[in-house]
Amino acid sequence: MRNHEEKLIADYLAGEKVESDLAEAIAKNPELLNKLASQHAIHKQLSHLLNKDSTANFVKKLEQQLNNRYGGHNQSTPCSQTQSKFSIRRHWYAVAAAISLFSFLLIFKIASLETTEVGAVYRVVSAISSGKPLTEGQKILSGPFSLSQGYAEITLKNGVRLLLEAPMNVDILSDEHLLLKRGKLVATVPPAAIGFKVDTPSSSIIDLGTEFGVSVEDDGKSQVHVLTGEVKVRASTNQPYELLIKDQARAFDLQQQVINIKNNPNRFMRSLPGRSVAQPNYLHWSFDDLSQQEFSCVGTGIDGKCYNAKVKKLNDTLIDVSTVTGKFGNAVNFDGENSWLATAYKGIGGNKPRTITFWLKAPTDFSSSQGFGILNWGLSDVQSAWQISLNPLAVSGPLGRIRIGTNQGEIVGSTDLRDDTWHHLAIVLFGGEEVNLSTHVLIYVDGNLEYSDHKSIVKVFTDLDHPNSKSLTMGRNIAFDNESTNKNSRFFRGQLDELYIFDSALDEPQIKNLMQKNTIDF
Repeated sequence: MRNHEEKLIADYLAGEKVESDLAEAIAKNPELLNKLASQHAIHKQLSHLLNKDSTANFVKKLEQQLNNRYGGHNQSTPCSQTQSKFSIRRHWYAVAAAISLFSFLLIFKIASLETTEVGAVYRVVSAISSGKPLTEGQKILSGPFSLSQGYAEITLKNGVRLLLEAPMNVDILSDEHLLLKRGKLVATVPPAAIGFKVDTPSSSIIDLGTEFGVSVEDDGKSQVHVLTGEVKVRASTNQPYELLIKDQARAFDLQQQVINIKNNPNRFMRSLPGRSVAQPNYLHWSFDDLSQQEFSCVGTGIDGKCYNAKVKKLNDTLIDVSTVTGKFGNAVNFDGENSWLATAYKGIGGNKPRTITFWLKAPTDFSSSQGFGILNWGLSDVQSAWQISLNPLAVSGPLGRIRIGTNQGEIVGSTDLRDDTWHHLAIVLFGGEEVNLSTHVLIYVDGNLEYSDHKSIVKVFTDLDHPNSKSLTMGRNIAFDNESTNKNSRFFRGQLDELYIFDSALDEPQIKNLMQKNTIDF
């Protein structure tokens, strides 16, 4: 195969408009099509070739190019007309043979394709694929792949790292080419894998050495957000590629419209928790025994210390906290009117990893004025607090769902907890760069990963060092102080049992083990 023909194949498979030259080359040398089919790049084009209109369009373009090239000479002698007709007929025979060969080779290629190993699962969070849990180290084969739940980080053989977020469906054509049909992914591409390609129903993205996020809606609309580096994008093969750089983004639809949109890196999960510490440090309040107005703290301690929880009251003449039957032994009951628990524990600060787990029972007659806060610490200032509540604000999402707030930033769950039933809650913040509520917080309800109804795109940095920062408190809104005249949203109403605070990010098996056994044996 000559260099010119090699370049034609490369240009055609890259989506360049070389149909005219390729048509002529195939008509002269049908064997060129066999060469085309034998190239590894054919794998990267199957998704397009299998579209119902692609073969017809290819044939139509060949017909048009040959008619333009050989059929447009009307002013000629009878002899030249005869020669022209013969020439056209000869070329049409060649094209027909070429098309037949192309179709045969394509069908043969499809029929002979076998699934091959293209990568492996590196890390998972509650990931379910094809009805089964996805496990770390599991091989990933070419072909359809889906996630119905959770997150998965996959490393392809060429070094590309994919972070997939459920629900999603993708056809893995090779380690160089994906067809994302639905859902979200972030691709991090090393220099050796430049040219990695992601297609969607409405767009095509080619990496030029970068990290980028792609999302596809159920209606086929897609978005691409460049997080670092560069990509080139287009809506269809009829359009030229457009270069996008860091902080740029585009939206596409099935009508081939392209819209310039604001880049939003926090739309995507960009990292998953690292492997949890085998024996993490923790604090534990069982609330089984109230002695001298204190609940004792047990556990390994954090920084070598444990901190008892002391009963506090706004008005000494009104009711105290009380103990009731809990999930394991006794639980503490907050009346939502007057009392709370205070500790000397400053909390976990900055963007350091943490896990908080507990059992919660919320009344069916929950009042929005009694949702703040189950527990909290930090500074009651913009994005400086760490407060867990039952969501009392409709503007933030559905009422009665678990809510993690930082003051003017929150993430709200989707399960209604106002049913007078015990539920196990776990909130995990995992560390890393650019820790954000929308991308670095996981919520588990009754051992299952909770999808968020609302997420704020704000950084997490819990301030422990300000003079007005508060230590761990249970049952009182962090924004309320004793001098406040506001009588609303001051105290939490509900029951709390088996509170654990860890200075690391627990994984799902550890959370489920704790929920089921109420012991640390992992």
